[in-house]
Amino acid sequence: MRKHSPLQQYKEARRIAADHNMFVVDKGSRYLLYRKTPTQAVYLGMRSDPSALRSFVCRCANFK
Repeated sequence: MRKHSPLQQYKEARRIAADHNMFVVDKGSRYLLYRKTPTQAVYLGMRSDPSALRSFVCRCANFK
Protein backbone atom coordinates (compact mmCIF):
# COMPACT_ATOMS: atom_id res chain seq x y z
CA MET A 1 0.00 0.00 0.00
CA ARG A 2 1.37 3.39 -0.99
CA LYS A 3 1.45 6.21 1.55
CA HIS A 4 0.99 9.80 0.43
CA SER A 5 3.00 12.61 1.95
CA PRO A 6 1.18 15.29 3.96
CA LEU A 7 1.77 17.77 1.12
CA GLN A 8 0.17 15.39 -1.40
CA GLN A 9 -2.82 14.87 0.91
CA TYR A 10 -3.20 18.64 1.35
CA LYS A 11 -3.08 19.25 -2.41
CA GLU A 12 -5.60 16.48 -3.06
CA ALA A 13 -7.94 17.88 -0.39
CA ARG A 14 -7.78 21.32 -2.04
CA ARG A 15 -8.49 19.82 -5.47
CA ILE A 16 -11.47 17.80 -4.22
CA ALA A 17 -12.81 20.85 -2.38
CA ALA A 18 -12.51 23.04 -5.50
CA ASP A 19 -14.28 20.40 -7.59
CA HIS A 20 -17.21 20.45 -5.13
CA ASN A 21 -17.66 24.21 -4.68
CA MET A 22 -15.59 24.48 -1.49
CA PHE A 23 -12.23 25.95 -0.57
CA VAL A 24 -9.54 25.48 2.09
CA VAL A 25 -7.90 28.31 4.04
CA ASP A 26 -4.50 27.61 5.59
CA LYS A 27 -4.08 29.36 8.96
CA GLY A 28 -0.68 28.25 10.21
CA SER A 29 -1.12 24.69 11.42
CA ARG A 30 -4.92 24.75 10.96
CA TYR A 31 -6.92 24.12 7.80
CA LEU A 32 -10.38 25.69 7.59
CA LEU A 33 -12.95 24.39 5.10
CA TYR A 34 -15.61 26.66 3.59
CA ARG A 35 -18.43 26.08 1.10
CA LYS A 36 -19.06 28.73 -1.56
CA THR A 37 -22.65 29.99 -1.69
CA PRO A 38 -24.18 32.79 -3.80
CA THR A 39 -24.27 35.20 -0.86
CA GLN A 40 -21.29 34.27 1.32
CA ALA A 41 -18.82 31.55 2.31
CA VAL A 42 -20.13 29.08 4.91
CA TYR A 43 -17.67 27.69 7.46
CA LEU A 44 -17.81 23.88 7.61
CA GLY A 45 -15.04 23.00 10.02
CA MET A 46 -11.37 22.90 10.88
CA ARG A 47 -8.71 20.21 10.95
CA SER A 48 -5.05 20.37 11.94
CA ASP A 49 -3.74 17.34 10.05
CA PRO A 50 -3.60 17.01 6.22
CA SER A 51 -4.91 13.43 6.27
CA ALA A 52 -7.80 14.45 8.55
CA LEU A 53 -8.48 17.42 6.27
CA ARG A 54 -8.66 15.17 3.20
CA SER A 55 -11.03 12.81 4.99
CA PHE A 56 -13.22 15.72 6.13
CA VAL A 57 -13.34 17.25 2.62
CA CYS A 58 -14.35 13.86 1.19
CA ARG A 59 -17.16 13.52 3.71
CA CYS A 60 -18.44 17.05 3.05
CA ALA A 61 -18.33 16.43 -0.71
CA ASN A 62 -19.81 12.92 -0.54
CA PHE A 63 -16.68 11.84 -2.39
CA LYS A 64 -15.33 8.32 -2.02
